[in-house]
Amino acid sequence: MNLSLAIYSVCLTVLLFLTLGVAGRAFFNLQKQGSRTLGLLIFLLSTWAGFYLLEMLLPEYSLKVFSRKMSFLGMLACGPLWLIFALRYTKSFERGAQGRKALWLTLPGILLFLLGMTNELHHWIWLTMSLPSAGWGELSVEYGPAFWAGAWLSYAFVLAGSIIYLKKYSAPPIETRFQAYVIAPSVVIIGVANVIYLLKLYPFRFDPTPVLFLAAIVIFAFVFFREGLFNLIPMAAPLIVEHLKDAIIVVDQNDLITNLNQAANPILGLDEAALGKNIFQRFPFANVLREHWQAPEVDLTFKHKTSERDLWYGLQITRLLNPEGALMGRVIVVKDRTREQTLLEAQLRRSEQLSLLEEVGREIAGLLSEEEILTQTVNLIIERFGYTQSAISLLVDDKYLEVSAIAGVQDLGYRPGYRQELGMGIIGHVGETRQTYVCPDVTQDPYYFSSARRTGSAICVPILEGESLLGTLYVENALGTPFDNEDVQMTQTLASQVSASLQRARLFAKTWAHLKVISTVQEVSHLLSSSLDLDEVFKIFVKILRDTFHYSHVSIYLLEGETLRLGVQSGYPEGEMIENVHISQGIVGRTARTRKTQFLRDVRSDPSYLTAAAAVHSEICIPLLKKDTVLGAINVEAEINSPLTQADVELLSALAGSITLAIDNARLHAQVKTAAMTDPVTLLYNRRAFEEALQGEVETSEKTRHPLSLLMLDVDSFKSYNDLWGHPAGDARLKAIADLIRLNLRKGDISARYGGDEFAIILPETDAEGAFKFAERLLNSARQSAPAPAERTSPVSGYTLSIGLATYLKDANTLTALLLAADQAELAAKRHGKNQIYRASDLPKHESSSAFPDHNQN
Repeated sequence: MNLSLAIYSVCLTVLLFLTLGVAGRAFFNLQKQGSRTLGLLIFLLSTWAGFYLLEMLLPEYSLKVFSRKMSFLGMLACGPLWLIFALRYTKSFERGAQGRKALWLTLPGILLFLLGMTNELHHWIWLTMSLPSAGWGELSVEYGPAFWAGAWLSYAFVLAGSIIYLKKYSAPPIETRFQAYVIAPSVVIIGVANVIYLLKLYPFRFDPTPVLFLAAIVIFAFVFFREGLFNLIPMAAPLIVEHLKDAIIVVDQNDLITNLNQAANPILGLDEAALGKNIFQRFPFANVLREHWQAPEVDLTFKHKTSERDLWYGLQITRLLNPEGALMGRVIVVKDRTREQTLLEAQLRRSEQLSLLEEVGREIAGLLSEEEILTQTVNLIIERFGYTQSAISLLVDDKYLEVSAIAGVQDLGYRPGYRQELGMGIIGHVGETRQTYVCPDVTQDPYYFSSARRTGSAICVPILEGESLLGTLYVENALGTPFDNEDVQMTQTLASQVSASLQRARLFAKTWAHLKVISTVQEVSHLLSSSLDLDEVFKIFVKILRDTFHYSHVSIYLLEGETLRLGVQSGYPEGEMIENVHISQGIVGRTARTRKTQFLRDVRSDPSYLTAAAAVHSEICIPLLKKDTVLGAINVEAEINSPLTQADVELLSALAGSITLAIDNARLHAQVKTAAMTDPVTLLYNRRAFEEALQGEVETSEKTRHPLSLLMLDVDSFKSYNDLWGHPAGDARLKAIADLIRLNLRKGDISARYGGDEFAIILPETDAEGAFKFAERLLNSARQSAPAPAERTSPVSGYTLSIGLATYLKDANTLTALLLAADQAELAAKRHGKNQIYRASDLPKHESSSAFPDHNQN
C-alpha cells in the first residue's frame, strides 16, 4: 500500500466516525425542520464512504464487488435526499404532500440500485470490473449507460436542492446569508471533484468525493447546530411581513423602533412617524410590554377595557441574536384577537351552560327532598354563572306563588315564604300566563318590582307538570350583558329538570309519608303500650312528634269537667304556656266542645286563637275521643318557615287513636294504683305505700347525707270518741284529721294512715329542729279544730294529737330503728299526758330501746 492511499484511508476513517455521530444527532433532533431527512442523508453518505473504504482495503474480488455495489447505493441516495432536505428545510413542501413527493424522488435511485445488485445479468451499470494490479485500491471499472444516467440524475437533484436552498437563504436579513455562503461553496467543490474523478481527469487511484462529502458534512453540521440556523429562519421573511394582518414592529438594542408594517396603524395607531422613537413612549400598552420585556420569549393574550367593550390582543416578543448570542433587537407582533376571543367566550359560555345543565341534572336527579332539589338548583345557577339572583317559587293554595328557595349576591328583599298573587310582578305574570318571560331591562319593565332600585335583565320560566303549574324559576342579572336565546333555552331546560325532580320527590314523599304513618302508628302503639304511667306516656308521645316528625310546638290537654288542663308541652317559651283552658275558649276549647279537628293555616285569621308563642303561624288541634267522650286534645303548632299541611292533619288523626287508648289505660292504671296505695277513709297513703316511700327516702338520705325526719302521731282518746259517737262519726273525725294534715304539708312531704287512729308523716330534707316546728304547727292546728279550743295541757278526745319525732342518723341509723324511735316518742307523749310532742332524743335509754311498744293507751 503506497503512502497516499494510506493517508487517504486514515482520513476517510476518521471522517467516517465523525459523520456517523453527526447523523445520529441530526436524526434524533426531531424538533428541527428537516432534521430526520438530514440524518438519513448523512448516514447514507457515510455508507457510501464506508463501503468505498472497504473496497479499497479488502483484497478479495468478490468482497470488493459487493462493497462497490453498496457504495453505489450511497451515491444514488445523496442526490434525492439532498433535494428532499432542501424542500423540507425551506418548508417548500405543501402540507400533506411530503410523503408522496419523497417517494417519487427516491424511486429512480431504488431502481438503479436494484440494477447494480444484478449487474452480472445485464452489465448496464458497470461494463467491466477487475482487480487493481497492486491488489490494494479500488476496482478498475468501465461505466455503463445506466451508471451515467444515475450520476447525472444525482447531479440534477443536488443542483435543484442547492438552488432552492440558495434562493431561500441568500435574501436579507444578513444573518441568514452566512449559512448560505458556507454551504453553497461546499456543494460546488464536491460536485466538481466528483465530475473530474468520473471523467478520469484525476491522477490518483482513489475517489476524492467521499472524503470531500464527509468533510462538508462536518462543516455543515457545525453551521446547522452551532450557528442556530433554524432559529433564524423567521428572520428571513421580511417580504411577507407587509402582507400580514398582524401588527409587526422591529426595535433595535436601544429599544428604538426601526421598522413596522401597515397593520400597526389600524391595530396600534402607529405609523412611519414612530420610526426612531422609543417603543415605550409610542406603544399604547407600554405597561404590558414593560412587564415582559426581559423575558426570552413572550407569547400571551391580554385584555384592554374601553368604555364600549373589552378588546383582546395577542402579544409576541422575539429576541434577535447575532451568531455570537448578543442581542440585536426584538420583533413585536400584536394580533387583534377580540373577535376570536368573543367567539371563544361565547363557546365557553355555551359549554358552561351545557355543563351546568348536566351538573344540575346529575345533582338533583339523586335527591328525593323537595327542599334540597330547589336549594341545590338556585345555588348552582349563582355559583356557575355569577347571576345576581335566582329564585324558585311554588304554587300554594292555587293562587299564590311562594318563594321556596332563593340565592344570590344581592338582596332583592325576598325571603323564603314570601308570596305573590298570580298576575302580580314578573313571577306572578309568568304563573298566570304559563309562558316564559324575558325582561331585557328591569328599569323599564311594567311587571318588575323590587324593594330597592335595581338595573339589569331577568328571565322567568314556568315549571310545569303537563299543563298544570308547579311554580316558576326566576333568574336576574345585574351585569350589562342582557340575556340571549341560549340563556332562555338553558333556563327552560333547567325548569324542565326541576319539574321532573319535583314530581319524583313528591311521589317519593307521598309514598314514604304513607309508609311512615303506618310504621309510626305501629311504633307509637307499641311504645305507648309499654308504659301505664300517664306522665311517661305524654313524654313518649311528644318525643315521637318532635324527633320523628320535627314538630316544633306540641301540647296535650286533658279534659276535667269543663276545663282543659295542660298535661305536657314542648317548644313553648317558659312561663308563656296556658295551663288551663275553658272549653269555651281558644282553638283547643272549640276542639273539645265540637269534637272536631281544627286546622288553621294562618292563626291570625281566627280571633279565637290564644297566643302562647308569638312565632306560631299555623295550628292543628285533634280531639282525643273515647267513643263519644272527649278525654282531651292534641295541639300542634308551627312557624311560618315550616307550615302545617293537610298531610299533618292526616298523620295526627291517625296517631290520635293510639294516644287516646294509652291515656285511658294510664288513667285506669293510675286509679287502680291509687286505690291500692290509698287508705279508703282518709285518702292518704296506706301503710304499705308509706313503708315503700319511707324506704326510698331513707336510701336517698343515706346517699346524700341530707337530714330526714319522721313524725308518728295518734289521735288522743279516739277509742272513747268512737264509743261515744259511733264508728261513722269516728271515720268522719279521721277524715278531718287527714284534711288537717294535708293543709300543713309542705311540697315533698308524705303523709299516711299508719293504722287505726295512728298517722305518719315523712319530712325529707328536714332536721330535728325543723321537724319540731312542723309538729308544733300541726299540734296547734289540731287544738284549734276542737269544738272548744283545748288548753295546752288538756287533751280533747278525737281532736288533739300526741306526736313522736325521730330524725334519721341522729336518733336512728336504720329504717327499722327510725320507725321504732318515732313510735316510742309517740308513746312517751301519750304517757306524759297527751296533746304534746315528744322527741326521740329525749327518751330515757330504757324506753328508746324497747322493742314492743304498747299502743293501747288511748
